Order: sequence, then C-alpha cells, then structure tokens
Amino acid sequence: MKKTILVVDDFTSIRHFVCEMLERKGYRTLGAANGDEAYNVLIANADTVNLVLTDYNMPDCTGYDLLKKIKSNVSVAQVPVIFLTAELSVEKMKAARESGLTAWIKKPYRAETFFSEIENALSLKTIKP
Repeated sequence: MKKTILVVDDFTSIRHFVCEMLERKGYRTLGAANGDEAYNVLIANADTVNLVLTDYNMPDCTGYDLLKKIKSNVSVAQVPVIFLTAELSVEKMKAARESGLTAWIKKPYRAETFFSEIENALSLKTIKP
C-alpha cells in the first residue's frame, strides 16, 4: 500500500513541486497551504496520512505551531513530522526537536538526503494500537 505524505507550504509552486517529486517515487500526497489547513486535512485523513512534511515559516500557523498541534492530539500524535525549510535558527531547531520533530531538512536540499530522511521517518512510524 502506498504511503501518504501531507505536504505543507504556503508557496503553491513549491508545494506542487514537492508533491510531484514524491509521487514520482511512488508516494501518495495531500497538500495544504498553511498549518491550520494542514491540521484539518490531517484530522480528516488521520487513518491514511503516514508523514507530515512542512515548511517552518508560513503565515497564520507556522510549521512549529502545526507540530505542537499534532503532538498534542493523541489521535495523530504518532504521525512523524519533518520540516523542509530555509529556517536556520538553532533555537527554533532545538525547540522543534523537544516538541517531537522527527527531522529538519534544510533548503536547498539534496534529493538523496531528502528521500533518506523521509524513508527513515516512515520506518519509525509506530503502528496504531
């Protein structure tokens, strides 16, 4: 069965590019333009989303805000979250890791690094009881 990745980025072109790249590798994708929309999509698809891949800096609800919402909801808290971002703040990275972030991929990224982080995160996903 195909793994489903929720891709979150406020730039439509980036979101579409990442979705297309993942789909070419055999993943199913869902998209959202910000953290609030992503959270609603995740809740609506809680049984099928295997990973959330999100930008950090977005208007209204940042990737960090989204991470905190996901990790505080027991029905989706086990879904791994990866930041795909140009954000370089060590403090933000530390706070995100402490809040349950699985990985932080810096833009620009190398395809090998990108896909290895995704495979690693998907292999860590716990099975729902």
